[in-house]
Amino acid sequence: MSSHLIFMIESGKMLDLVKHHIKEVRRVRNQSLSLMRELGVDECWQSERNGVVRRVHFGSKPRHPDFTIPKTGSSHPKRGTEWAKRFDMQVGYESPCDAIAEALNVPLSISYRSADGKGHGSRRFGIPLQECGFLYLSEKGPYALYVPDVEAEVASDIAKGYIVAEPAASFKPEFEGCRRITEAEWDFIVAEHNLKVEKAKSKRNAA
Repeated sequence: MSSHLIFMIESGKMLDLVKHHIKEVRRVRNQSLSLMRELGVDECWQSERNGVVRRVHFGSKPRHPDFTIPKTGSSHPKRGTEWAKRFDMQVGYESPCDAIAEALNVPLSISYRSADGKGHGSRRFGIPLQECGFLYLSEKGPYALYVPDVEAEVASDIAKGYIVAEPAASFKPEFEGCRRITEAEWDFIVAEHNLKVEKAKSKRNAA
């Protein structure tokens, strides 16, 4: 199942949090670009959790001796080398999923048991590290966030005869400074934004 709910971020702590996240993403991106320039590479693979560089692609350029021979197109620093230390020294941004879940007390998993107590289980909502996240079209906004539809997941398990444990059982998706919208509304906002960008680009090209 694992569907999501989308909320426009309009004020309060979540507005501060998304702006801070964007600043951190910019900082980590600059950090990564600096490493890439020093290595002389044009492509890298970054951690989905915190954005730090994990692997690089040397392409036709000479491979630095501190890096492994690429098996799938990418190389990572060999253990104990100076570049391994440099990679370990990177400071990433906080996982947006963790930041949102902590700030809003959003459950990232659900635990349940059968009424007779003979069966039980648990599962994560969606893709690990991506159960929650920020949505934004530029550093200036608009800003939104998504969280798992915990209520729907709970209702689904109850309909199967399970008893759902807290905190998922009583979770309510109501967040100060955030307004719930549909996925169609967000898609419209994205399309409207892209149209404005294209019109501005055409205007500049015509000038």
